[in-house]
Amino acid sequence: MSDRLRMSGLVSGMDTEAIVGALVSAASYKTTKLKNTQTKLGWKQETWKSINSEVYSLYSGKLDNLRYSGNYNAKKATVDSDVATVTADNNAVLGSQTLEVHQMATSGYLTGDKVKTNDNKQPEAATKFSELFASDYTIPEAGINITVTIGETPQTVNIKADDTMTAIAEKFSKIGLNANFDATNGRFFLASKTSGQDANFEIDYGNSVGQARDAIEKLGLKYTQDNATSGAVKIKGQNAKIVLNGAEFESSSNTFAVNGLNITVKGLSEKLTDGDAPTYKKSSIVTSVDVDTVYDSIKDFFKSYNELIKKMDTYYNADAAKGYDVLSDDEKDAMSDEEVEKWEGKIKDSLLRKDSNLNSLINLFKNGLSKSYEVNGTKYSLASFGIATLGYFEAKENEHGMYHIDGDPDDDSSKSKDDALKKMIASDPEAVSGFFTQLFKGVYTELNTSMRFIEGTRSAMKVYDDKLLQKEYDNLTNDIAAQEKKVQDMEDHYYDKFTAMEKALSKLNTQSGSFASMLGN
Repeated sequence: MSDRLRMSGLVSGMDTEAIVGALVSAASYKTTKLKNTQTKLGWKQETWKSINSEVYSLYSGKLDNLRYSGNYNAKKATVDSDVATVTADNNAVLGSQTLEVHQMATSGYLTGDKVKTNDNKQPEAATKFSELFASDYTIPEAGINITVTIGETPQTVNIKADDTMTAIAEKFSKIGLNANFDATNGRFFLASKTSGQDANFEIDYGNSVGQARDAIEKLGLKYTQDNATSGAVKIKGQNAKIVLNGAEFESSSNTFAVNGLNITVKGLSEKLTDGDAPTYKKSSIVTSVDVDTVYDSIKDFFKSYNELIKKMDTYYNADAAKGYDVLSDDEKDAMSDEEVEKWEGKIKDSLLRKDSNLNSLINLFKNGLSKSYEVNGTKYSLASFGIATLGYFEAKENEHGMYHIDGDPDDDSSKSKDDALKKMIASDPEAVSGFFTQLFKGVYTELNTSMRFIEGTRSAMKVYDDKLLQKEYDNLTNDIAAQEKKVQDMEDHYYDKFTAMEKALSKLNTQSGSFASMLGN
C-alpha cells in the first residue's frame, strides 16, 4: 500500500475507497487470476514430483534388478535328513548329491574341577589366589607362570598371590580364551574363541614342574586326555569333516561352501560299520530352481507397476475441473475443512488431464511391456507366461493398463486360471530368463533415455519438464509483482485526483463561508 496521505470523502461525502476499488477492480482481478494460476502450477509441480518419485523408484529398484539374468537363477536345496541344512546360491548345480557328516567342529572347552580354599571352603569371586594354599606356602613376588598352548602358539599366564579368582579368569581371557570363574559352582570355565583344531588349547600340566603344577591343580585345571582320572573335563577343539559326492571336505566351523551349496552340519551321519574305514549312511541333497523366489520377484514388479500405471491413467483421464477455481481466504472461511479439501482435490486431480508428457510416459511403459522377444528361436510375449491385461469391458475404470498373472492367489480376476508362469519357471528357466531380461532391459533403456538431462527443459532423472515448469512459475512471480505495482500506481493516481478534489471543495467551502459572513455584516 502507498504511504501517501489519502484524504477520504469528508468534504464531498463520497466513499472514495469504494470508488477507487471499483476503478481498479479489473486490474486487481487480473492479479488474483495470476496468483490462482501460479497456485495451480505449484500443485501441478507437486503432482509431477510424486509421479516422478514412483517412476524413479521402480526404475532404480525392481526394473533395474530384473534386467539381469542372475535374478532368474535362484536355486534352493533340500536335504532328506536332519544332519545338515543346505541353501543354494545362483551358481549351484541342479540335481541330486550325497552327503555324509563324519565329524562336527567343536571349540576347545575346559570345565574345571571344584576349587577349594586352604580351609576346604568354596572360594568367592574375590577370593585371592594365596588363600588356596597353606599359610606357610610361599608364592614368589613375581608370581607363578602357567603355560597354555593355543593352536601351536605357547602363551603364558602369570598369577600372583593377590590375584582374585575373577582377576585370574581375566588373565586367561587376555591370552585369547573365553574365561570365567563361576562363584556359584566354584569352577573355572575356559573355552576357545572359535571352533576348529587350530583354535584348540591345551594347559601344559605334564611338562610343568613345581609351583606351576601346584597352581594348575589348585585352580582345578588339571585334566587327562581321556578325562578319566581328574575332576576337570576337557573337550578338544576339532574341525568338521564331511564327504560330499565321495570327496572329503574339512572346515574349522560347521559350515561349508562347496560349488554353490552352503552346508551347515547339525549332527553326525549314522555309522553303519566300524573299523579303520567305517561306513556312514548317506543323505541326499537335491538342488532345484527356486520357483517361488523367481515368481515373487516378477509378481512384485507388476504389483508396483500396476499401482503406478493406474495412478497415471487416472490423472490423464480425469474429468475437467470446469467451474472450479482456487478459493479465496473468505471462501475457505465459509467452508468446512472437508469441503475445502474436496474442492481443491477436484482441481488437483485434473491438472494432468490430457497432459502430453504424461501420455508419452504412459505409452512408454505400455508399449515397452507389450513387445515380443526371441529366445532360442522361439518368440515370447508376456501372454506366453500367463501375464496379460483384462479385456476392455472386464477391466475397471483406469485399470486397462494393469497386468494380471494367471493363477495369482491374490488376484480375484485371475486366480482361477492355470498358473503358466510358475510352470515355465520350473520347466524352462532359460526361456524365462531370456525373455524377461530382454523385456525389462528394453523398458529400462527407454526410460533412461526419457529421463536424460535437457538444457533449460528437464533435469536428469526426471520424466517431466521440471525446468520449464519452474521457469513458468518464476515468470508468474514476476508478472504478479508487476501487476500488483500496476494496481498500486492506479490507486495512487485516483487517490491523488480525489485528494485534490477534496482540497478544492474544502477551499471553496471556506471561501463561501467567508462570503456569507461578509454579507451578514
